[in-house]
Amino acid sequence: MIKVITFKDIGTTFKLFIGQYQLRYREFMQRQNYAVKSMDGLEWDNYDAPAAVYLVYTDDGRQVLGVSRLAPIEYGCMLADHFPELVDDKTLFDANGNIWESTRFCIDHRLPAAKRQAICHALVAANIEFGLSRDVERIIGVMPTIILRTVFERSGVLLDRLGPVQHVGDHNKVQAAAITISKAQWERVKAVTGLSSVIIDTEVTRRKHVA
Repeated sequence: MIKVITFKDIGTTFKLFIGQYQLRYREFMQRQNYAVKSMDGLEWDNYDAPAAVYLVYTDDGRQVLGVSRLAPIEYGCMLADHFPELVDDKTLFDANGNIWESTRFCIDHRLPAAKRQAICHALVAANIEFGLSRDVERIIGVMPTIILRTVFERSGVLLDRLGPVQHVGDHNKVQAAAITISKAQWERVKAVTGLSSVIIDTEVTRRKHVA
């Protein structure tokens, strides 16, 4: 199941809120050696701000098995701040429209392959479902091209490539892409993954029925 967590929910979702920082530490720092900030087994950065929304996958309501962070680009955009050369049309960053950025997508690598695949599908579907609930026009981000293909496109998403493939850090092929949020996109993801509504939070599903 997917829980939507924000800073204002910390009092009731503390274990999951801290758990997603711990998962990110294990996956990005211990496993992939990212040169990012950490403290006491928690990975965090400047985009962990009050505007951030965390889509957290959990089976028991306590342990975080996967996470995807979202935030409106008007409050900060990693792609614009650190990788603008990956975007051909820089007017994208003017935030004319309801554009959000997806970052820190990760899944516990210790899980069996079938479980990891199920969590991938759920997190991708949650991005679309959440986007529809907030009238988001597009979700943008930068990832290794293999992740764009095996996680997002394999889940049924039609991606718009925003610029060239380049070498960044230890990744030979990285690219910026956008997901257009629409009912048609949602129907494709549902058809491929077999999922319907994946977010359990009543506030999100009450904003706009997307199932």
